[in-house]
Amino acid sequence: MVNKTNFVELVKKFFYKITSSATTLYLTTLGIFIISFGFIFISPSIIGSSYSYENTPIDEYQTLSNNVQIALVKKEFNPENGIMRLDYSLKESSTNSSLSNIQYDISNQDIKNRESQKSEVIRVNDNYLVVIVKDLPKDFGVLSSTINPSYIHPEIQSSNDLENRSLKIYINEDEKIVNKNLENKSSSEYQSEYITFQQESLREEIVLKNKEIEAIHIKNKELKELISDLETDINFQTDEEKLETKSAINAQLTSINQHEKEMKEIEDEIENIREKIVLLDEKKKTIK
Repeated sequence: MVNKTNFVELVKKFFYKITSSATTLYLTTLGIFIISFGFIFISPSIIGSSYSYENTPIDEYQTLSNNVQIALVKKEFNPENGIMRLDYSLKESSTNSSLSNIQYDISNQDIKNRESQKSEVIRVNDNYLVVIVKDLPKDFGVLSSTINPSYIHPEIQSSNDLENRSLKIYINEDEKIVNKNLENKSSSEYQSEYITFQQESLREEIVLKNKEIEAIHIKNKELKELISDLETDINFQTDEEKLETKSAINAQLTSINQHEKEMKEIEDEIENIREKIVLLDEKKKTIK
């Protein structure tokens, strides 16, 4: 027979066990969560792996300021001497040039080893930068490059739109960027290479303009076929229908003439670009 006192003691023990079990479960769960989070956070440092970083594509311009855009146009790595070369092209969307008033602080970090890399920024001209990263390990994994632009004389700008601006890019280790002949070069060699870069860009522009001409040729061919069909139909039309058809033919002829003028303008532009390429060859010869 359980008396009242024993019953109360049994109840107290029962709830103590429940409370103790709940506390233990809570603390165990919390401990597992903390350990798991800590392992995830520090594991790259322990086992030498790195998180996934999106590789910055070539020739894609990104906004650096209200008027200035920048693109990574070349990336090469020589695992034999630990040199990586990163080339940047800059362009403006405004005729009010500010590129000559911009300086660039570029820092590079080997993410895998959490180490800053020695680097050199070569200003080939206002539109082109070459960054040489030195002593990069063969298995660097991912290189993080941060570009911090600033105005040399912010007081002459209408607004300091570069304040607190920065751009981060990532270079993933890849056999495609390996160049075992890569080495640091002289300023004149980089200038000569920049002219070659300009010429390649101009040749690509010619390719695009030739495609424009081809597209216009196709339009005119279709219009001429339409005119031929209309001229055939006109022999079997009433006088009123013939007037409408002649009006349609004249409209197509006007379009063809306009297209031919457009092609002539594009052809002239191509000729000017070719002349520019030749002049750049002459400029290259003057570099010492």
